Amino acid sequence: MFKKTKYVTAVLALTLGLAACGAPAEEAPEETVDEGTGEEAVDFEIVPEEGAELLLWSDGDEQLKWAEQMAEKFEAEYGVPVQVEEVNQEDAPERLATDGPQGLAGDVFASTHDRIGRAISAGLVLENFWPEEYEEEFMEAAITATSFDGELYGYPSGIETYALYYNTDLVEEAPETMDELFEVAKELTEGNQYGFMMEPENLYFMYAFLGGYGGYVFGDEGTNPEDIGLNNEGAVQGTEEVLVRMRDELLPGFANEDITYDVRTALFEGGDLAFDINGPWAVRGYEQAGVNFNVAPLPLLGNGENPTSFSGTRGFYVNAYTEYPDAASLLAQFITNEENLLEAYEITGALPPRLALTDHETIQDNEISVGFLEQATHAVPMPNIPEMPLVWDPVAAAFTEIWNQNADVQESLDRAVRTIEQAVQEQQQ
Repeated sequence: MFKKTKYVTAVLALTLGLAACGAPAEEAPEETVDEGTGEEAVDFEIVPEEGAELLLWSDGDEQLKWAEQMAEKFEAEYGVPVQVEEVNQEDAPERLATDGPQGLAGDVFASTHDRIGRAISAGLVLENFWPEEYEEEFMEAAITATSFDGELYGYPSGIETYALYYNTDLVEEAPETMDELFEVAKELTEGNQYGFMMEPENLYFMYAFLGGYGGYVFGDEGTNPEDIGLNNEGAVQGTEEVLVRMRDELLPGFANEDITYDVRTALFEGGDLAFDINGPWAVRGYEQAGVNFNVAPLPLLGNGENPTSFSGTRGFYVNAYTEYPDAASLLAQFITNEENLLEAYEITGALPPRLALTDHETIQDNEISVGFLEQATHAVPMPNIPEMPLVWDPVAAAFTEIWNQNADVQESLDRAVRTIEQAVQEQQQ
């Protein structure tokens, strides 16, 4: 039995909302009233509906292989057949909007956190049945990413962020602080060999350092476009402590245009770059290049805080049009339990956002995975609101101006924020 406490009006609103969007209404659960609080305690016995059959949408390749195994395991445990169909997680929310009302969409589907917001706001997704349990057992960044308007909708299954790669032929161990990184990198920079390099204009990677000093993109955990923190005191300090220092101490004479993602990855692959900040997508290429490397969390900042890298979260969601909401919710819970997320890691390499798995021996034996997971505990979800695309170009222009022209950091970031604010106002009109 699972107990949720809700106000009566909230229960009615959910029922009316699902009816309005064409979703089949669930049979009302048995209800009891808590006379002391005026709240209604609703007991849900989560068991599959009689005759339930489910369709699971999954990415292809290794994800599809894992999903097919999950379908077999779920049927063996609950007696509910699960058909698996390959649907790209980037496309699933849009297909849900068209296929859902026709009864053709997956009862459970995978999506990245930055693609799911519109589907949730349109009433196409059911809430997570076990929010308290998931909030306790999953990384905060994964919970925030799969929530909407303060309610948890997703069942997180994977998280990724970037961390510090270091060439173990050049560096014995990862630096603990950014001061130490700059010190070592300066000693290793000679001729065509470089200690540390990161493209100056790229907010995606640079954000970790702005955020670690107190900067932010949008307020209210990335949901309030009226509150922009990219020119506050912390953002200015982060820019000065990393961007300006990298230019002055490590890469004098380099123009912004000289330092691209391809340039630095090629240097690392060739053994000519000691430190690189990159994501798990770079692992295979570096391994194929024969580089001896390891991955560690981003070093501590001068204020003693961890850099707050951007994270992306993959999760499973329950289609609001499903004929079998209980069975579908059980499937989403089942495939994100501890045992099955560990199996997902073993098959797909996806880093599990369950806190208990960060200490599992299978993951702890892989130093690269440990490095990314440790950084993920300090990461924040990249904002997924419609205003986020308006941020990249103005901030890139500001960083370029600071790097190439030695422009005042505060003034450049102020101009960028004014540009973003104007674009936000125009978009909202």
